[in-house]
Amino acid sequence: MRAFFCLPLESNVKAAVGRAAERLRRETRMSASWVEPANYHVTLRFLGEIEPALTVDLERLASQVASSAPAFSLQVDSLGAFPSLERARVLWAGGETPDAFSRLVEALERGLADLGFPREPKPPLAHVTIARLKGAADPRLARVVAAIGRLEVEPCDPRSIVLMQSDLGPRGAQYTLLFTVPLGRRDGA
Repeated sequence: MRAFFCLPLESNVKAAVGRAAERLRRETRMSASWVEPANYHVTLRFLGEIEPALTVDLERLASQVASSAPAFSLQVDSLGAFPSLERARVLWAGGETPDAFSRLVEALERGLADLGFPREPKPPLAHVTIARLKGAADPRLARVVAAIGRLEVEPCDPRSIVLMQSDLGPRGAQYTLLFTVPLGRRDGA
């Protein structure tokens, strides 16, 4: 099964990102697989294909990492694309990546390496994938992103780490929650 670690998002963040995504859909012409707002999340680490029995070790790892993670906020107030707006393959919403987020991802990476997963070569970037393009980006994309500007939404405060199963189908990915562990140290200790 395909799986990934992520941070769930609050409904107000999903709604704000969803409004921006809808405007991008309306004002550009791109063949894309658009993520449903209900499926928006911030990926911590994509694992790929795993054996179901490995979820026991993954839950133990997530619990250890989450219990020592300090509280932090994520701002999801801007739009962008990988690798760039001009050559977009993935559209995303995000903001500045907090140090606490990077440390959380690094702690997961160390534990995953102990379980035999190869290290992720790219530095972490806190973002929400909103679409995967199937062809060339619309030349109007950068102009529409600039017109949308900053998303009007309060920062979100992640409260848990989730392991999701991802099943690909003709209508996009379907996600199944495998487990949730609470992020610890909410008191700032």
